[in-house]
Amino acid sequence: MTKFTLETRDGTRSEIAGKDRATMMKLIRKSGVEELVAECGGSCTCATCQIYVDLPEGVAMPPMEPAEAIMLAKAANREINSRLACQMKFDSSLDGMHVRIAPEDYSNC
Repeated sequence: MTKFTLETRDGTRSEIAGKDRATMMKLIRKSGVEELVAECGGSCTCATCQIYVDLPEGVAMPPMEPAEAIMLAKAANREINSRLACQMKFDSSLDGMHVRIAPEDYSNC
């Protein structure tokens, strides 16, 4: 079973089972973690589901659609490894990645 490690804002870590083609937002919420806001409900119109993704060595970041890039360009807490959890889909090649939930940011809502 493929998994990833999720780190919440307070540093708590948990392993979450991944399901191919499910968004990171759905996987995180299904695991019971509620601090991932996703104010727009996953429609890529805010950046309140921003996560920081650290991939296993040799794994490439999945491509980003233009709408996600536009929203992240406006995010106050953007880092080089930022993604929107509502847009990034999990697959087995991401097994073992580490995901941190970004600080809250409502500047794009």
